[in-house]
Amino acid sequence: MVRLSGYDGRFGLKCWRDVGRDAPPRERWSDDREALRAEAARLVGGGGYGLAELSAWNFELNDWVRMETFEAG
Repeated sequence: MVRLSGYDGRFGLKCWRDVGRDAPPRERWSDDREALRAEAARLVGGGGYGLAELSAWNFELNDWVRMETFEAG
């Protein structure tokens, strides 16, 4: 997940339709962790996406830290 210029949110959601393929992932940023979490569960649970990762931006590391992974079952 690439940090965009400016501030886009403390939390990031990255979703892939087919794990292992080269299709670009869907990415979204927000300060509302629960909204992103609900979106991840909806996208993966609905069969539209195979994998989603919810991450938090860590200012000390200057990088994303994965908090949760959602996988299609």
